[in-house]
Amino acid sequence: MRLAAIDLGSNSFRLEIARVEDGNIFSECRWKETVRLAAGLDENGYLSEAAQKRALTALSRIAEKVQGFPPAQVRAVGTQTLRAAENSAEFLVKAEKVLGYKIEILRGKEEARLVYMGCSFALPASDEIRLIVDIGGASTECVVGRGHEVLDGESFHIGCVNTSVSFFKDGNISAKSFRHAILAAEFVLDGNVSAFTKGHWSEAYGSSGTVSAVSSILRSNGLTDGTITLDALEVLKEKIISSGRIDNLHFDGLREDRREVLAGGVAVLLAVFKKLRIDKMKVSGGALRYGLLYNLAGRQLNSDPRTGSVSALLKRTHSDEKQSERMASFSLQLLGLLKPHASAEQKQALEWASRLYEVGLFLSRSDYHKHSEYVIRNSDLAGFSRSEQERIAALVLSHRGQLRKVEAQIEEKSFRELVFVIRLAAIFVHARHDIALPKMSLSEAGKVFEIHLPEHWCREHPLTKYMIEQEALAWEKVGYQVKLSMK
Repeated sequence: MRLAAIDLGSNSFRLEIARVEDGNIFSECRWKETVRLAAGLDENGYLSEAAQKRALTALSRIAEKVQGFPPAQVRAVGTQTLRAAENSAEFLVKAEKVLGYKIEILRGKEEARLVYMGCSFALPASDEIRLIVDIGGASTECVVGRGHEVLDGESFHIGCVNTSVSFFKDGNISAKSFRHAILAAEFVLDGNVSAFTKGHWSEAYGSSGTVSAVSSILRSNGLTDGTITLDALEVLKEKIISSGRIDNLHFDGLREDRREVLAGGVAVLLAVFKKLRIDKMKVSGGALRYGLLYNLAGRQLNSDPRTGSVSALLKRTHSDEKQSERMASFSLQLLGLLKPHASAEQKQALEWASRLYEVGLFLSRSDYHKHSEYVIRNSDLAGFSRSEQERIAALVLSHRGQLRKVEAQIEEKSFRELVFVIRLAAIFVHARHDIALPKMSLSEAGKVFEIHLPEHWCREHPLTKYMIEQEALAWEKVGYQVKLSMK
């Protein structure tokens, strides 16, 4: 099985193609495009036309390399710049059309988890707690973990591109601007790094562009063996300042595509060293794209971390797991009747929403579906992208009450089908005890849903019949019909 991971980072877009054999991943091909996406955000937070053009051009070349891959074997993700851009949704429509595959936006904590996963598989096995730091174009991820398990992780909104743009935009480098860049990075880190400071881990590693570039410069110039130390960073900082301008940065080991963002990256790295009290840092070969590959392989090999996240949330909210399983079972059976050839993606979204539909009960029974939606939308659920969580949260919100709250979303047929099914399932399991699904059929044509139930079953379940009739009224208010026929 071949997999493709595409990282739409704030500095560069990266593609990694690998094959999976006996549970191991072997890299076959990689591709990098320097895009500087973070530099394309204007003062109002909108991604400029020029930045979008650079990005789409890069994606067109990446698209050629992944052409023919089954969608289930490709994962493309956006990071901090696409999280923050005001016009991110509009850009994604164009980007997906060029790439030919869905693009997900990662939450900060999920990005941190995937970075750690990618690095943990690249590092030698150890029982020690490790710190992983990944300085990207617009964010820095700090993660501590043991083995392949993340203990804590966070994403901070500072990176090599946005720091370079803010403090060295005119190309000039001075001691004052460098000092301000470090202080600004420390300010972002301040108050949120206690879990990542020295004493909470035994060894520190860095991954991705900035750390790799600094390590290469230190080794090539005889400052260290490639290990990054605070003293060596201070020496490099002084050399950068003495150059006076970005154009004058000429170090052995410095690639051309890193020159423009080196000063910003070193400023952030110095802030990280100082705030986390790091003495030395080694370079890890892993990165976000490797985490994506392992995550994707897990999904294909039935070890999907999202399943564990759903179970963990059910436990944290003390949900009735038997009712959760009952709801999921009925939802999937009903989807099978309505749409026998539903996609795996539809089935997964429905199952997770059905299992989580009552998590808000731990807050209040009143309007619990609204509480459930809030909890799902805002929880850090390992393995889920932002769009996946939002879709599941919207499904949970829609499982009862008025449909006007999702009126725009149900215009999408695949979502409307799931809403119809999850609402119908909630009606069937309302009594909270095991019952068998009656012999029935479901269909949809245009704006009309039809439910066919045995007449004797409806007589035996008058409340369920009444609730289905009320359901028809709810759909009528948003321009759809639900017809109940009994035979």
